[in-house]
Amino acid sequence: MREDGVTPGNRRSWACLAPAGKDRRRVTFAKEILMSRNAVISLQGSFHHAMGLLEQFIDVCPDAIWSGKFGGWPVWQQIYHGVVATEFFALREGDAPTPAMYPQEVTLLSGASDKVPSKADMKQLLRTMKTVGDRYINDLTDADLGGKNEGLSVRMQRDTTHAATLALLSGHILYHLGSGDAALREAGLKGVF
Repeated sequence: MREDGVTPGNRRSWACLAPAGKDRRRVTFAKEILMSRNAVISLQGSFHHAMGLLEQFIDVCPDAIWSGKFGGWPVWQQIYHGVVATEFFALREGDAPTPAMYPQEVTLLSGASDKVPSKADMKQLLRTMKTVGDRYINDLTDADLGGKNEGLSVRMQRDTTHAATLALLSGHILYHLGSGDAALREAGLKGVF
């Protein structure tokens, strides 16, 4: 919460910003600046694009590549890591995490599992994580971007802004998708990038 009592998504009265007397235009202008979402919506578009590419990848990835290793890890596991990291970045304070499909060492790419998830299960998880990401993003205004993401700052053990969080949401997915895409191309198939 900012000093003026406004929190992301808070639609409280803007009377606290009103100057005494006749100049109400300043209040309207201040409200428009604080409530603008142009940058947030643009960054949300990058997140949606990354999630869409992930879904395309899951659809076109042959089972042999899905269950095989590339870059030292099973392809499915890199995709799983990229998908569930969405919740790591975007889980809001007070929200319960989604039950994990795998132990933490599998999620963090520090251990492997022989249990390969179905693509249908991965797509369902992707849709769930997209909802988590959108819920976080939908609470933000452009004025919030420079502010601290309290939950992620605690999880990362360093101060992280909402702007950095939005960059991480799409960038981290695309990084791990790149490995899967390279596996497709190395097998002579068309990638999704």
